[in-house]
Amino acid sequence: MIPTICCVSMLMCGMTVYGQKSSSINPIKTSVLPNVGWRDIQSDKETSFDMNNPSWPKVTANLKQKDLISVLPESYCVISDFGRKPNRGMMTFLLEVKLQKGNNITFNAEQNIVLEIKGKTYKALPSKTLTLTKDGILKGEINIPLRKSLKKNRTATLYVTIGNDKHRFELGGRAYGRTQELALVPYYPLWMDVKKKEEPKKEIAIVEKAVKKAEDVTNEIKGDLKELLATMISELRAQKKLTENTQVDVNAEVMPEVKKDGQVEYNMKVRYDVQVLSEHLKKLRIDEGTEDWPSGKYRLKDSQAALQTAGIIKSTIESKLEQYIAPGTEVTVKIIGSTDASPFRNAVAYDGAFGDIQDAEYFVNGSFGYVSVNTKDGISSNEQLAYLRTLDIKNFMQKHIGAFRVANVHYEHFAEVADKVGAKYRRVAVEVTIHNAFQKDYPEIASYKENVYERTSEVDTNIPETTAKSNAVAVVIGNTDYQVATGKQGSTKVGPVKYAVNDATTMRDYLVKTLGLDEKNILFKTNADKKNFDDIFGTDNQEGELAKLVASTGSKEVYFYYSGHGYPFMGEPYLLGVRSNPKSCKEQATSLQSIYRILSALPVDKVNVITDACFSGQEISMEASATEFVRRPKPDKLAKFVILSASGEDQYANWYKEKKHGLFSYVLFKAMQDKAKSDLNGDGVLSFDELYKYLSDTQSSGVPYLVIELEGDQVRQDPVIQVSARKNAVFVKY
Repeated sequence: MIPTICCVSMLMCGMTVYGQKSSSINPIKTSVLPNVGWRDIQSDKETSFDMNNPSWPKVTANLKQKDLISVLPESYCVISDFGRKPNRGMMTFLLEVKLQKGNNITFNAEQNIVLEIKGKTYKALPSKTLTLTKDGILKGEINIPLRKSLKKNRTATLYVTIGNDKHRFELGGRAYGRTQELALVPYYPLWMDVKKKEEPKKEIAIVEKAVKKAEDVTNEIKGDLKELLATMISELRAQKKLTENTQVDVNAEVMPEVKKDGQVEYNMKVRYDVQVLSEHLKKLRIDEGTEDWPSGKYRLKDSQAALQTAGIIKSTIESKLEQYIAPGTEVTVKIIGSTDASPFRNAVAYDGAFGDIQDAEYFVNGSFGYVSVNTKDGISSNEQLAYLRTLDIKNFMQKHIGAFRVANVHYEHFAEVADKVGAKYRRVAVEVTIHNAFQKDYPEIASYKENVYERTSEVDTNIPETTAKSNAVAVVIGNTDYQVATGKQGSTKVGPVKYAVNDATTMRDYLVKTLGLDEKNILFKTNADKKNFDDIFGTDNQEGELAKLVASTGSKEVYFYYSGHGYPFMGEPYLLGVRSNPKSCKEQATSLQSIYRILSALPVDKVNVITDACFSGQEISMEASATEFVRRPKPDKLAKFVILSASGEDQYANWYKEKKHGLFSYVLFKAMQDKAKSDLNGDGVLSFDELYKYLSDTQSSGVPYLVIELEGDQVRQDPVIQVSARKNAVFVKY
């Protein structure tokens, strides 16, 4: 098919053309070049120029990041997004033309666009002849057959003729170690903000600056809390209320979190951890007693460590944090009670201190559940015991922390049941989240509104629809709203994966519209916890929903797509549920290798796995990335697998903030959408091999290229493919 340029829209003069920006047309002078200037699309910098200054320096504009504009008496012309199509010997760029005077001027790319290199001319591929009318805008992609690259000192001149106007652009050069098409221009044009509204990028920069200040303040608070804690612990030990066996720690940090409506808020999160030394170490101090809960006990008075920690929490909140808790402030208190694996030979009596409990909500080992306890039946499981250990702490905080009486406090209860026996597993942790804690001191943080569930990118709206029909089944999971790292002691930061729900939602759309799956054959889950993973993939004792779906449909092909946090644990990659503690992966997360085993065992011929997650530990626990080496798992039956991963083991899977997607997922969707570039041999089929070449392209469209464009030269992200004989198998048939 011959590439064409088409008339996309006809806009009235004066309307915004580039987002919130519109050009202020400079007065036309007699020179040819001074009519040319560029606008940086990644900032709102405006710089005027002196037309009468002959020494005004030329500047180099990278047309991957700039829009180049030429203004002449009858028209203006904008070019941008230069690149080369792999294996096609084609220079490509986007063109926008607007006619300001005259009427009914015809345009054909082959006749109106010429590239000149060292006296030799190259014409653009033809488009159908279009008619330009006054104030009408013409947009489209231009393709010029060209075997040469503009390397080193080679330059070229691009001419775009619109009626009596001939727009001239000087191109050439190399930048960032990669071949680029550049523009040599003599000045910046002046650009004005039509709506007098800050660009989103500028707002984000302001928020990031304010968040940095909030983080500095929070670090000071953490230092004060640790100092106060050390003093209180010393006094308690002097009073023989606490021994060296018990260690208490406190950490504070600024955490972005996603609310149910998709808005991001920046909260202060303070976590208190208590750890009683192991029995082995206690034997070395035979003169000192134990302070943890005895086996089968749950009241606060039964654990000196928990009791004194409750007092510490009260003192530190009232002395250091109360100023951030104004009346009506939302506060979330998450209380984690832990037990060891001591078996229950007989039920333990329950004294009814908290009344009979029927189906109370809680989280056990990272999964949502319900718990019931009554005086008649007593306590017969460690889950019940762990839950009860959280209730007395809640009662204490409700009665004795004054700031909580005026706040809107929500309590959540977590139970962690260890698989080993020992006193060190009978412990407590409390996490206090003060929502929008910084809105008084830094109102710009609270005023910036970003809905991370909003999908407005071109890959979300222009989804190609094919006639393909597939009996395949799929699992699609996107985890954005990560909540809390419960369990093992120490502060473990788990922030949101902002756009993972968007990734999953858009992937579902492509599976249905482009790949031809029946939506009823897609197991779709957002913000999944460990139980959701178990329900879908199954456990040793229970067949999963996926196996049942394969059996009921008779499908011979399975897709698994995941966007969210991955984590390295003992050299193996795990997928984190939104409540998973990264340091308790074996109990609370899902091994990727175990998913491969389940997929291998299904009676299907084809398995396609796509994960937009990193397994370096970055953004979760920085110590992990320095100490863990993740072995890339391999399925038992690789012959039927194609596996695409967002990044290498030691790399971070980046976001594309402007598009509100994971960068890898965005390029994946773009590959399916843009068959002209991704279908390299033009046979109407996008194979997995062609898909991977598009994803890994370093020159124009791929993840490695875009991550440098967006994040800078020091950032790397290289997609990985594990593939067998299915390398050239069909991914999309258009």
